Amino acid sequence: MNPTTIYAKHPDYVQRDVAGECILVPVRRSLTDANSIYVLNETGAVLWQGFNGARTVQDICAAFMDEYDVAPDRLHQDVDTLLADLLSIQAIHEVAVTHGLTG
Repeated sequence: MNPTTIYAKHPDYVQRDVAGECILVPVRRSLTDANSIYVLNETGAVLWQGFNGARTVQDICAAFMDEYDVAPDRLHQDVDTLLADLLSIQAIHEVAVTHGLTG
């Protein structure tokens, strides 16, 4: 996990809350993908909300630790797993950050 990386949700995925569960549904993909849904656990659902294209992974983790009692090592391990899973199904993508001069 690179803590300074910024991720955004892919527009081909929509989130639905069904019976207290956070479900990701791919849209506008192949027929095979259309039959797939992904269920996030509570931690995954909270972290998913943070992938807004503006916050770094470090920012998301810090906000999570402010709200929940979790050991940093455990959270980072869970974030690594979630990022790998979401990237593998292309539910998120890395946002390019430019570092230009201002003024």
